[in-house]
Amino acid sequence: MELELNKKSCQILEELRNIKGVESTEHRIDERRVVVIDLGVAAKIPEQDQSVTGIKVAEASMGGLGRVQINGNILETRIPKHPGIATISCQLAGWAIDISGKKKLGSGPARIPAGKPGKLIDAAGYMEKPKEAALILETDTLPDKESCKRILDQTGTEKLIIAAFKEDGKTGLINVLARIAEVGIYRLHNIGYDIKKIRSAKGSVPIPKNSKDLMHESNDAIIYQGTVTIEVDGWDPALTGKAVSRASNSYGKKFKQIFQEAGGDFYKIDPDIFAPAKITVTDLKDGKSYTAGELFKH
Repeated sequence: MELELNKKSCQILEELRNIKGVESTEHRIDERRVVVIDLGVAAKIPEQDQSVTGIKVAEASMGGLGRVQINGNILETRIPKHPGIATISCQLAGWAIDISGKKKLGSGPARIPAGKPGKLIDAAGYMEKPKEAALILETDTLPDKESCKRILDQTGTEKLIIAAFKEDGKTGLINVLARIAEVGIYRLHNIGYDIKKIRSAKGSVPIPKNSKDLMHESNDAIIYQGTVTIEVDGWDPALTGKAVSRASNSYGKKFKQIFQEAGGDFYKIDPDIFAPAKITVTDLKDGKSYTAGELFKH
């Protein structure tokens, strides 16, 4: 099975270069090249275009397998096929990348050839060795040529496209919220469920009002207001109650507090909290549905 996820994501990211205010820089490395697309690190993108960049980036982060829509103040993500691959192999921010001495979050299908992290790539059961790769990078500093070379070397590709943006801007906000289905699937993986049995997934989450704390508030929205619906081939009802954020010992705390208690390191946060507020699982084998969790407001 060859889904050409990196190729599809690169095509989506190339379209972003036509948006007003978007800037790009190209680095030649031997016979290879890296294109860095600035979606708001230094570039100034009109407010009305940032929803477009956010949606495109989120869809590229899923290898083109998912679709994102904004209806009023609700963001919806739908993944009709290969949801485990779209989320765990691609969309999950599982690549810690050093940029100017600081760890930044990397996602997108470039994680597949780079094997970042290998255990999650193996869990989704999909591999490809593309000629070009697409990386989504949440950063307040654009990667220089040396950083680009390190990333390119790890993907083993001839061309790399990096979409870079700040996590606290609108593009970053949409990118995080669009992970609502991914959060549910990642939680299922963490409680021992075989994500290759998941046939489709969708999720919805309210969009926080503009503030100086968008990164924290977007995670609060997912943890306490996010809903996920999935279809699977075989389900253990005993897992349902474990698949929501209420199962975490950190439940009830603001994400800002959780983040601070982890020393500002995402990878030190209790993984149990990374789950939707509510989940519904439909077992396609018997047609039964199981629901757990509740929507909670602080």
